[in-house]
Amino acid sequence: MNMKLSFKNIESTEALKAFASEKSEKLKKYFDGKIDVSWNFSVEKLNQIAHCHISGNHMDYFGESTSSDLYASIDQAVEKIEKQLRKHKEIVTNHHHKEKH
Repeated sequence: MNMKLSFKNIESTEALKAFASEKSEKLKKYFDGKIDVSWNFSVEKLNQIAHCHISGNHMDYFGESTSSDLYASIDQAVEKIEKQLRKHKEIVTNHHHKEKH
C-alpha cells in the first residue's frame, strides 16, 4: 500500500499518521495487489476536513468528511469509501450471478 499524507493549516502528528494508516488498512481487503491512498487534511475555521482518495484494481474512490474532530472526520471518510466499495462489490457479484443463469 502506497500512502501519501498532506496537511494544510494543520500540524502533522505521528498519532494522526498512525490513525490514518490504520484506517486505510481496513480498505485494503477490497483490493487485490497494489493500492494508492492519499489523505489530505485541512482546517477551515472550526472545521477539520479529511479527504481520502484510494485507487487500485482499476477502481478509484473518494471520501471526504468535515467535523470538529479530525479523527471523527477520518472515520467518516473511510465509512463513505467502504460503503462505495461494498456497493461496487455487490454490483459485480450480482452481475456475475446473472451471467451464470
